[in-house]
Amino acid sequence: MYKRFGIIAALLLGAAIAVAQDDHVVDGLSSVVAIAGETHIVEDSIVAVPPVSQVPMWKKKLYYGYNFDVYYHHDSRSDRKENGWSIALEPELGWRLTERIYLGLRLGGSYANSVTTYNISLIDTTYSTDLRVQHGSWNVTPYVRYRLKTLFNGKVGIWLETHLYAGMEFPRVKDGVVRGTDYDGLRHSITYGVQMAPVITYQFNRKSTFQIFFSILSIGYSGSTYFYSTPERGRYNEYTNDVIIFSGKLRNMIANQFTPGLYGLKFGVQKSF
Repeated sequence: MYKRFGIIAALLLGAAIAVAQDDHVVDGLSSVVAIAGETHIVEDSIVAVPPVSQVPMWKKKLYYGYNFDVYYHHDSRSDRKENGWSIALEPELGWRLTERIYLGLRLGGSYANSVTTYNISLIDTTYSTDLRVQHGSWNVTPYVRYRLKTLFNGKVGIWLETHLYAGMEFPRVKDGVVRGTDYDGLRHSITYGVQMAPVITYQFNRKSTFQIFFSILSIGYSGSTYFYSTPERGRYNEYTNDVIIFSGKLRNMIANQFTPGLYGLKFGVQKSF
């Protein structure tokens, strides 16, 4: 009987040793092997824990976007009436300085078409003439944007943006008589100024944010310089400037005078990397 028990014990011990040699017990950092009652740590079984993946700082801070400006305008004065439309595209690149402060730069180009009816007075008569003009322009706009408030769990943001702008416009007369009009001898014009306006944003997801510019509520200063090539007019360039309050739109709307951009909408999408 004892002999039979000894044989069974020997068989069980051999099986235990065989299993212990083949199967490693892993505790997350190393494998522990139990052989004949002794504990051994197998160096090759050490598991390397991969570092937590980190997003580069520039991807967290840098963003880009596309903005569109579409409007129809009507301008009525004592000596002229103007109707026209314009479209513009402004790509932008920006840097999130903090969660509330963004710095950016927009570069844009636009195309406009307008028809103006001039009432021109001569010595003994007054006549009307229609002038159709196409405009091509470009501009550069550095800006700083400050977040005033967030709504709906951070999905909606209310911002105040201040930007500088400078650009150049090149008119091209397509139809009509230019003599006696603003385009008589006009080669190009330069505009520049500073503007402050609210912006509303809506974050679709981590990478995409929709934005709408409320230019009708803007205030600022605008200046323009016109360059002419007609010596007989007695001038080669002319400068004008204006203080903008609500873009001049709300003020003139009360007086039933509609100015360019009243029917405009500027919107865009910001994208994260």
